[in-house]
Amino acid sequence: MNSSTHVIQVTNVSPSTTSEQMRTLFGFLGNIEELKLFPPDDSPLPVTSRVCFVKFLESESVGVSQHLTNTVFVDRALIVVPFAEGVIPDESKAMSLLAPANAVAGMMPGGGLLPTPNPLATMGGTPFGGLGAPNMEQMAAMGMPGPNMNPQALSADFLKLMQSMDPKLNPLAAGLNLNPGLKNDCLQ
Repeated sequence: MNSSTHVIQVTNVSPSTTSEQMRTLFGFLGNIEELKLFPPDDSPLPVTSRVCFVKFLESESVGVSQHLTNTVFVDRALIVVPFAEGVIPDESKAMSLLAPANAVAGMMPGGGLLPTPNPLATMGGTPFGGLGAPNMEQMAAMGMPGPNMNPQALSADFLKLMQSMDPKLNPLAAGLNLNPGLKNDCLQ
């Protein structure tokens, strides 16, 4: 992954994390030119979260470091993103970047630093869609009720449909591994 910046921004850093710990963690990924943790280790202010900026000598380390996103470090999952400005900001700017992520963004729908995935979009918006199951139109074409169907009826009808298919042709049916007693309970 090639990046034009040499600086990363690390948010959701635990308040008990020190700059030396951050230097050790990111030092494994490349040579560090500069590292700043805000608020600083010796800050008299009460700290609920910290933000860290790391400037690497090589821009390739920026791409590699992004793979640490969601890695739990001390007691929090880190969020690592490239910092486009290319220079580590001063403390006032760094703290202004930290405040909205904690105080405001978490309260707004869709807020935060990373987008929230919509599982229905990846599943095609249909029950069992991500598993290769038929969508509503295909199910209606097979004689099953349409979009206003009862979910319990859907489950029973879907199970009947799955049982009627040859498991060799239907990997989902083969993977269910239902025992005969369980199948009968579902059909009642």
